[in-house]
Amino acid sequence: MTPPPPPPDAATADPTPERSLLAQVFQKRYREVTPEAIAFGILIGVVMNAAITYSGLKIGFTLGGSAIAAVLGWGVLRGVLGKGTVVENNLAQTIASSVNTSNSGVIFTIPVLFLMGIHVPFWLLAGACVAGAILGVAFIIPTRKQMIELDRLRFPTGTAVAAVLKSPGEGVRKSQVLLAGIGVSMLLYFFTQSATLGLPTYGDLGISWLHAEELYMGQALRSFGIPWPENMNFVWALAPFALGAGFITGRPGLFVLAGGVLAYWIITPLADSFGWIPPDVEPAAMGDWARGEINRPLGIGMLMGGAFIGLLVALPAIKAALGSMKQNAAASGGVRSELPLAVLYTAVVLAFGVLFAAAYGTISDGSIGQAALIAAVGTGWMWFSGIIIAQCTGMTDWSPISGMALLTVMICLLLTGNQVGPAVLIGGAVCVSITLCADMMQDLKTGHMVGSLPLRQQFMELLVVGIGPVVCLGVLYLLAQANINATGVAFGEGSPSPAPQAQALQAAIEGIRGGDAPVHLYGMGGLLGALLSMAAFSGLGVLVGLSMYLPLAYLLPYGLGCLVQMGCQKSFGTSWCEKWGVPFAAGLLVGEGLLGVVFAVISLLQ
Repeated sequence: MTPPPPPPDAATADPTPERSLLAQVFQKRYREVTPEAIAFGILIGVVMNAAITYSGLKIGFTLGGSAIAAVLGWGVLRGVLGKGTVVENNLAQTIASSVNTSNSGVIFTIPVLFLMGIHVPFWLLAGACVAGAILGVAFIIPTRKQMIELDRLRFPTGTAVAAVLKSPGEGVRKSQVLLAGIGVSMLLYFFTQSATLGLPTYGDLGISWLHAEELYMGQALRSFGIPWPENMNFVWALAPFALGAGFITGRPGLFVLAGGVLAYWIITPLADSFGWIPPDVEPAAMGDWARGEINRPLGIGMLMGGAFIGLLVALPAIKAALGSMKQNAAASGGVRSELPLAVLYTAVVLAFGVLFAAAYGTISDGSIGQAALIAAVGTGWMWFSGIIIAQCTGMTDWSPISGMALLTVMICLLLTGNQVGPAVLIGGAVCVSITLCADMMQDLKTGHMVGSLPLRQQFMELLVVGIGPVVCLGVLYLLAQANINATGVAFGEGSPSPAPQAQALQAAIEGIRGGDAPVHLYGMGGLLGALLSMAAFSGLGVLVGLSMYLPLAYLLPYGLGCLVQMGCQKSFGTSWCEKWGVPFAAGLLVGEGLLGVVFAVISLLQ
């Protein structure tokens, strides 16, 4: 697709070497880098970060917020302020996305410290994750030309956001639809948590199979005379955000649902029939037992196998990235459309220093050499795996971030003599870094399609990217304290925030440290994950493996959302779904997350 012509002198007269970097970024010939765009982007990024952190700790995966920010950008910058250009709104969504996206890197890793009762000071975790965020952006910028202009990778989300930005006339109406979705989500979700305010919940309606937060559909079917095996878990969470997430994902999300069905409705009954489940486990609890003892190690193995195939697939991109870095350096004395390498080098050195300091603060014996080693290994792995993640995202819109996190923590455990604190700290930094590699490339793809100058997007993202990890960690600690007050458990089983990704990481860590890891299940899963990824696309093994240890209660409404989107596409067309269905679904996602954070604050205050 040929990009539209850039704004006046955006790529010719404006970015000349004679002008300073700041003068090029904050030029005033047309609206792009404006105070309104910066303020709006940071505000929306913080709000989305909090909401998606909340939902991600429940369902086990997250969604980006670029499309939401782009829709709201037209509603605010054009509809409310009466201003707003395409490139200004693109700059705003770039900032919002960079502030929001780091949440997946944090929630996949850091909750394992709460699960294992290991204390690492907040400021060390924040420093490491901020350093990871900066390193991710700095490392991936030199690959922009190769991936976007030469390889022409599609980056589906970035392409979709560009379509939103090119339709400013519909932006205000889309914002209204999104706000309607937020209202519906809050209304539906309110009565799952209303007991916090002393008000009735769904569970007070007197229906035996309707609880405050879940529908026990197996029990309901049996009450109507329809046989449903007790050892086949059939519980639906009353979770509008899961329905919205499924609608946004569409058909590809059925792979995630398939993994849950495989785990809970096929493997668990088979394990029961073969006598693999201890006789003292009640039928209703068999699903949870099988998830912990069978499905989780199988799923982790599939993650590893799928991630390994993704690594092999991305090797050509790694070679191309090296060539792209050399080309960028050679062109730095000409017309400047990218951030100078000197700026990137400075950012990398400073961020590495922060990461080293954080690692040193968590090493039990205070070994400078050990801290330097894991910081250096972590930094190198950020660059290496970041290219893999960006390549996968460009081709499929999917990235094996959780698999990379598992690999990182395992490597750091070996380097630190099984010290969990520094291993998880480096794992969190790497996970944040590679998440932002994918996000940066999606945003640069959008900018390429709407005529933005890459320099400005890169500068602003590097400037604000450190906000996201601090916000996410703050919400994480807030929810942990609220959950402890309510249930006695911060995260995991029995908590309102199960954090399934962190549970999988905990199982892998404990297996390595205890020497009793179910190696045969890991190996079988690894083989299956590799075969699935080779048979279809490089992410399939990881998608199925991931869903095998996610709670089925959230996968079912997620899968329903996928089916609803497919039905709407068939009935109303793809254009209708993109214009109106996706904004409403995004509202369902954001509304529950925001209200969940509000209830967590109320619970904490009480």
